[in-house]
Amino acid sequence: MTEQEIRTIMAPLTDGHVLLPNSAVAEVLDFTSPEPLKQSPAWLLGDLTWRGWQVPVISYEQLIDNVESNPITSKTRILIIKTLGESTQVVYIGLLIQGLPKLKKLSVDSLLEQQTVELPKTLFSKVYVDDLLGLIPDIGELTRIVEQAAYGK
Repeated sequence: MTEQEIRTIMAPLTDGHVLLPNSAVAEVLDFTSPEPLKQSPAWLLGDLTWRGWQVPVISYEQLIDNVESNPITSKTRILIIKTLGESTQVVYIGLLIQGLPKLKKLSVDSLLEQQTVELPKTLFSKVYVDDLLGLIPDIGELTRIVEQAAYGK
């Protein structure tokens, strides 16, 4: 691995992949229904207890694209990511994914940014990696929005 390469996780969504640094991913869980939260938006599926933490579980696609809902299949998983932010209430977030993530070493040269006029607040960038669409979340903004929706903070 050269200095310009970073280890990443490409986790499949219904349409595209979420692209994260390997260090931001804590675990991949088989899907279990999260406990619903009162008066939460449709993209916030609820929360679950994981290793002693309350983890809000979201449909990232529903949040950024306003899609109706994601299908729950035998391939559906929950990707637990570290928020790396200032929040004391939301330390981890669970993202609904549609299969097992793949490890990938990437360099800046291997990314082709998709030019878009405006991105949702929680989306840092859209890139192509080997002809696959990768969505790079803005984890700080995502944490803030999830915390507000889940706990009213």
